[in-house]
Amino acid sequence: MKNMSPYLAGLLFGDGTSYLGKNGVYAVWIDQHERNCKIIDRAVKEFKKMDLNVHHYGFLNKIRAMIYSKALFHEFRKIRENPIEFFRSLSKKQKLEFFSGFFDAEGTATDRLVVYNGNLDILNEILSFLFLFLFSFFYKTKMFYFLNKAIYFNNLICFPFTHIENV
Repeated sequence: MKNMSPYLAGLLFGDGTSYLGKNGVYAVWIDQHERNCKIIDRAVKEFKKMDLNVHHYGFLNKIRAMIYSKALFHEFRKIRENPIEFFRSLSKKQKLEFFSGFFDAEGTATDRLVVYNGNLDILNEILSFLFLFLFSFFYKTKMFYFLNKAIYFNNLICFPFTHIENV
């Protein structure tokens, strides 16, 4: 099995499930509402890049991508046990890919980006990275946007963006 992509790691960290059956079967899967079928389609492509056999099916109004793999099970568990260490080990580009998958799993986009997750530590780590990345990007491109403030409420981070000036 090839290494998991940062996108897939973020997606699984947000919405993935792992299970060790009584019969010794190792399973990892992700469910999405059928309106989010593009997320599952991308996950299936990522799993196939890892040379994994994907069981892709729908039930009720959900779509599932399930993989039976001991190696994937253990890699996913390792990320789940210490997501901060995993996130910090990624390059800047990989962190953006991780956030892309994590946002597909846990995010909502309206006039603001909202991310929900039960792990406040990973939310804070991602928030710190995004502040530094956005500041660096907007400074280098001479585009000035201000993040009004990150609003914390339980396990929610909300980023309201206000456009100030585009030079």
